[in-house]
Amino acid sequence: MVVFDLQRIIFRKLEQADNLAAFNCDIDDDGGCNDFIHNDNEAKQYQKEKHGITYLFFYENAMVGYITLAMSSIHALRLGDEEEEIALPFYPCLFIGRLAVDNEWRHNDIGMYLANWATGLALELSEQIGCRYVVLEAKESKVRFYKQIGFKNGASLFTDKRVWLYKKLVSE
Repeated sequence: MVVFDLQRIIFRKLEQADNLAAFNCDIDDDGGCNDFIHNDNEAKQYQKEKHGITYLFFYENAMVGYITLAMSSIHALRLGDEEEEIALPFYPCLFIGRLAVDNEWRHNDIGMYLANWATGLALELSEQIGCRYVVLEAKESKVRFYKQIGFKNGASLFTDKRVWLYKKLVSE
């Protein structure tokens, strides 16, 4: 395992001219993250059409991961027993559409860093626009990871094939 300082990770938005051939996240990639970032008709088009913005994360000159974010809402029924002072049918949230770590950098807390970075961004946004939660949907195999960093299971609606997870923002 490589020992490195997470504080030295830098990020920037995905650009149309980016060549990401060296990035590979195909191990245990049941969410299609490797195809998403490498297929120009997906990540770059997704961003161009404002469906979500992808941020690339680097340690020194190596791309170690990426995250794709979008604004969304979570149905109150998905929150189960979550207490809210104001009862609404939907709550505003930041949606993590994709989160991936390069194969060579797995098990170095980078996934945790990316998820926490997104939560920090959501807290910043909540001062400018309504944003109450960070949400994502994941395969069952990823649920344990997200629970370790503060996400909770959302209630299943309909016949969901993925698990909805959420994290309530705390800004006091």
